Amino acid sequence: MNYEKIKKIYENMPKQVKFVLAPLFQNIILMNPEYRKKVSEIKAYNNLSEKNKEELTWKKLQETVRYAYAHSQYYRELFDKVNFNPNENFTRKDYEKVPFLDKEIAVREGKKIYSDDQISYYESHTSGSSTGKVFKVLLDKRSIYYERAFVNTYLEKFGFDAKRSRTVAFWGHNKDADFYYSPLKNEIVISPFRLFKEQDFETVWNDIISFKPDMIAGYPSAIHILAKLVNKYNKKMKLKLVEFYAENFTEEIKDYVEKTFSCIAVATYGHTERAVFGELYKGGYVFNGLYGYTELIPIESEAEEQLYCIVCTGFNSKKMPLIRYVTDDTAYFDENGKMIIQGHTTSEARVIGRNGARIYKGTIAPHVQQFEKVKLYQFVQYEEGKVFLDLVLDKPLTEDDVNAINAYYRRKCEGLLDIQLRVVKEVQLNKRGKYNWFVSYLD
Repeated sequence: MNYEKIKKIYENMPKQVKFVLAPLFQNIILMNPEYRKKVSEIKAYNNLSEKNKEELTWKKLQETVRYAYAHSQYYRELFDKVNFNPNENFTRKDYEKVPFLDKEIAVREGKKIYSDDQISYYESHTSGSSTGKVFKVLLDKRSIYYERAFVNTYLEKFGFDAKRSRTVAFWGHNKDADFYYSPLKNEIVISPFRLFKEQDFETVWNDIISFKPDMIAGYPSAIHILAKLVNKYNKKMKLKLVEFYAENFTEEIKDYVEKTFSCIAVATYGHTERAVFGELYKGGYVFNGLYGYTELIPIESEAEEQLYCIVCTGFNSKKMPLIRYVTDDTAYFDENGKMIIQGHTTSEARVIGRNGARIYKGTIAPHVQQFEKVKLYQFVQYEEGKVFLDLVLDKPLTEDDVNAINAYYRRKCEGLLDIQLRVVKEVQLNKRGKYNWFVSYLD
């Protein structure tokens, strides 16, 4: 039975039944042949010398671009145009003839990028918070198992046990009033909005300790808020591990969280498109060369450090190959030679909720299908607790579309923020003529 069918089954189950059947559901992932094969590959890769790792990464890159040339109209035309023949033994210099791919090009080219192979796939959507445009990505269904294999294998180095560990995750999910339980990961997902209502902290805390987690994961901003509430109300909870993902964090936040929960905080770097995977070790990120081929391209900036754009070619999904794909993130090397990744989430801007809560953009990003019709979006705030969501449309929204978007945000924001849709001709740009996800007129 495949992942989607199992998910549909447990989505409609009462939580208590899910808890009881959790080991059965977990085995659907952990005993899946694709998952087990990928875990074996990752462990074998981790034991290679650096030279052999690079050789294997290059071999997989060759396989990936040759596949794209054979099965994608976009890449076939592009490679021919720049005289790049992937079927010959090519060098890095040859490969660098291939122009970069960004979201704007991918949206424009659309189906031409897709593989003509009959591959089982599913659709995913980026938040569009860096560009204002939600981007639809087609991913192989088997990449679900691959992704878990990479994440679990990394976390196991720090004490995580894929069969036994219990995780409390804080991110933008909010399917239920209290929390959502995923038996596949043995994880409860709590909306960060619940942490913004401090008067309800005891209830949230009881949900957490009743689950008896040994790991907390999710947005660093949300985990930081939790840690401050834990200290403020003299709560105690010892964990094996904290995992940060989907946001930037500072060393101060990392140290504070580690001291609060008496454990190490680690981090993974990736994105919806699943073409790059970074792992944090001793303060610096390392890209996993079995996951994809990653390039650091120098860019001009006013920063003291030399900044690099992260460009990647993913190995784990063939339905929509992404070759030399430009992410929205940058990296630099600190004085100790450690690689630091800066997400496009570097802005300190926060939407202000009714109770003064500073709401991070990842929490209100529009992960809904209806935004495929939106060319650009932008949040605009004039008063606390209320924002306008300005939309520049590619296609008209139906009444059902508007109702679906409004329902999504009512459920997500839990009464702390009113979001009102406005259709506009253009979004507001900053003084440098660049797009911002959020414009605030508050003092």
